[in-house]
Amino acid sequence: MFHQRRAGRRLALMTVAVSAAVLLAACGGGSTASSDSTDTDSNASPAASGDSGVAEAQQIVDQYKQPPTWQGPDVPVDVSGLSGKRVTYISVSNSIPVLKYWSDRVAELVKDTAGVTLDVVDAKGSVDEANKGFQQAIASHADAIVLVAFSTDLFQSQISTAKAAGIKVITAQSGIPGKVGGGQDAEVSFDYVQVGKLIGDWLVADSAGKGKGLVISSDDVPASQPQAQATLDEVKRLCPGCDMKISDVQIPQWEASIPTLFQTTINTDPERTYLLPLYDGQALGGLGAIRTAGAGEKVTVGAFNATPGIVEQLKDPSSGLKLDVGGQNEWWAYACADTIFRVLSGAEPIENYHVGLRIFDVSNADLIQGDNEFAWYGDTDYAGEFTQLWTK
Repeated sequence: MFHQRRAGRRLALMTVAVSAAVLLAACGGGSTASSDSTDTDSNASPAASGDSGVAEAQQIVDQYKQPPTWQGPDVPVDVSGLSGKRVTYISVSNSIPVLKYWSDRVAELVKDTAGVTLDVVDAKGSVDEANKGFQQAIASHADAIVLVAFSTDLFQSQISTAKAAGIKVITAQSGIPGKVGGGQDAEVSFDYVQVGKLIGDWLVADSAGKGKGLVISSDDVPASQPQAQATLDEVKRLCPGCDMKISDVQIPQWEASIPTLFQTTINTDPERTYLLPLYDGQALGGLGAIRTAGAGEKVTVGAFNATPGIVEQLKDPSSGLKLDVGGQNEWWAYACADTIFRVLSGAEPIENYHVGLRIFDVSNADLIQGDNEFAWYGDTDYAGEFTQLWTK
């Protein structure tokens, strides 16, 4: 289920979910379940109907096909008194290129900008190793801890002990920006709910309000349920007549079960043509099954990550991949650095940085070229916007 690619700029957020899920597998089990979804978001807008829902969905899709724009923050933070502060950064696994990139880039940003030292702990996918990171932070009198791609449910006592020692705790990439129900001081994440909505919008628009879809979740990943439910809620809001189901395939079963699930759906439910695994890495085996079945023109696969080496399959009609929403990884690194500065300085954390997202589909697949994935997102100067906020 893992795929090899060039390190550095050829990054994939899905690897965060893979690592987190591997270490959570012992808690979440490995069963596969399927059920129709009838839950709705109580905060969702009233349902649209017919052409109005399709038109709204198309408008949103067209907006997100454009380069992402800066949406804040706009409140400066004084970093002048932070020199000499130390932060313990606990990464779920730095053998994963994107996690290694994030820790390296965040370390550079906080050091060069404010003289803050980032001590990186590679947990190697182990809760025990992450616990050692907490112990190291407490023993060294760190000023803050950043816990990346772990569920806070696994570290309640450690977070409480760190807070009692006067250490601030930041979590990262747990699914919902700003959600701090685990006792932490701040959370900095891609907006997985917005990602889920965009996939739902795209289904409604692409199917002209007639879509039948299967969302394939992975409930051993903390970020998965918010994203999957957001897709279901958005489709129900804009297209009450669309027919949606959800199936849970957990990480240990991806390689074996996803191709079988795709194949079974194609054979036994041929009108359910929208297959929506949450992540394009999750979809990889299924895309192979589609090629084998010669079903690339019959089904539509949509997912998240725009992973180099996978997203290029938008250009190959036989793959079935028709949508891949991407998130800008360097933008997130700046957001993480900003969160560190705000927490260390006592400023109010930012709830949602609106880290850049972009829809890639067959209509703009020509944007996917070259080794620099960041260039696919346009030229928004997020780096300049952040550095202007960091005052001395």
